[in-house]
Amino acid sequence: MDQICLVVPILPGRTADARDFMRELETGRNADYQRSEPAGDQLVAYMESPDFPAALSAFSQSRDEFDRWFKQRLADATGLDLNTRPTGPLPELLSSYPATWRSS
Repeated sequence: MDQICLVVPILPGRTADARDFMRELETGRNADYQRSEPAGDQLVAYMESPDFPAALSAFSQSRDEFDRWFKQRLADATGLDLNTRPTGPLPELLSSYPATWRSS
């Protein structure tokens, strides 16, 4: 199954509502949700770090041969240039899955 990542700021005080919404999409409304989604190719990247902003900054500045190749290939396929660190605040993690969630 394809996995999609969407990051949207949550209004102050509405985190519980966002978690409930995600739970509904993943359970009782999942079939409806799957039918409503348009198809299209997407690339989803995943990274873990104890300090993501610092890791992103270091990666953006890296001139290592592999890192330069990786960033160029990503930019070629998606238009995303990770040689420049994104401006603005980075999003917080929101997941209805516990840290020990297993993939199916």
